[in-house]
Amino acid sequence: MENIRKTEKVSVIGLGQMGLKLAALLTESNKEVTVWNRNLSKAASLKGVTAASTPGEAILASEVAVVCVYDNAALWEILKQIGDGSALKGKTLINFTTGSPAENDDLEGWMTAKGAAYLNGAIQSAPDQMGLPGTTILFAGDERAYNNCLNILKIFGGNSKYLGARAALSSAMDLATLSWLYGSFVGLIYGSAICESSGLDLKLYHDLIAETTPGITEFLKHEINVIRQKDFQVSQSPLAISVSATQRILDAVRVFGLDSRFSGNIALLLKEAQEQGLGNSEVASLIGVIRPRQDTDLQDRA
Repeated sequence: MENIRKTEKVSVIGLGQMGLKLAALLTESNKEVTVWNRNLSKAASLKGVTAASTPGEAILASEVAVVCVYDNAALWEILKQIGDGSALKGKTLINFTTGSPAENDDLEGWMTAKGAAYLNGAIQSAPDQMGLPGTTILFAGDERAYNNCLNILKIFGGNSKYLGARAALSSAMDLATLSWLYGSFVGLIYGSAICESSGLDLKLYHDLIAETTPGITEFLKHEINVIRQKDFQVSQSPLAISVSATQRILDAVRVFGLDSRFSGNIALLLKEAQEQGLGNSEVASLIGVIRPRQDTDLQDRA
């Protein structure tokens, strides 16, 4: 079994809200922390840290550098400041900057060429929720580096998920979870507007959402498994039912004078699926409309 070493020195590059939280969690766990930020005055609220004058100095100070800046374009600008990149040789860089899978492919290739181990982390929580047993963070990239850094990764959150050796996988999963989040959130806002338009107390909506969410979550998990197994025979809910339901929502939204773009697009997607012959399939067969090409399994197994 490979010997896993503990990392005691950690540098944090970027002191926005999340970066400050990460640095504070490390110092509270008795790590030796070096920080760098364009505006070093942001480090004033941190106790027990060393402020580096350049990002290169911060990287040289520790075996592991944690980066959390505005975007990956900002990260590339920082990397330009460390010259030929030789300071990265033998180091591990953990990037918590939000970016696309393609951006992380580029970063991983560049870091590997410089002799650095690269991990991409996708944080699934707000700063105030960091450092808790249930805090979920997605990681992908150099597996050896991941194992060697577990002692610091657990400081940031107790529910770390390692997704694979390609660093872009964590940003892809981040996009997947955000897609679900924003779709659900916009639906929640539309539901609030429908309640208001109907004269319903939003407290009733609030309570009903809380009460029904656990059961809905089980249904959503079932639908994901339907897609995984590629068996779209009706097992919970035929797609045709959702076609009529989403049309009723669209009709009500129009009657209430609400913006109909969101509801209209959902109704259109379901209608297209029905027109493709998927009406008597499980509702998860909607993925056949989303994919860039026809999935013959939908037709073969429906």
